[in-house]
Amino acid sequence: MKENEEGAVLTDRDVRELVAGVLDIDVADVGTDTSFYVDLDMDSLHKAEFVVALERACDAEFAPADAARMDSVGDVLRLLRDRHRVS
Repeated sequence: MKENEEGAVLTDRDVRELVAGVLDIDVADVGTDTSFYVDLDMDSLHKAEFVVALERACDAEFAPADAARMDSVGDVLRLLRDRHRVS
């Protein structure tokens, strides 16, 4: 990850690796539009672990409403872009 004055800049690959790490799966199984719940069987505990890992990786905190809208890597990237944290 690259750093800037606002914190860590995350890429699609970075977010996919975070998801894969939390779920203990191969990163190749995580696509940008892969649903965390439908396709990867992510449960609420995994989701909480992912959000904490994401917050640490990008040095940011997410409101519960934002975390609830994260259902795919694409959703996460859109949220981060809105916060100016993704390249």
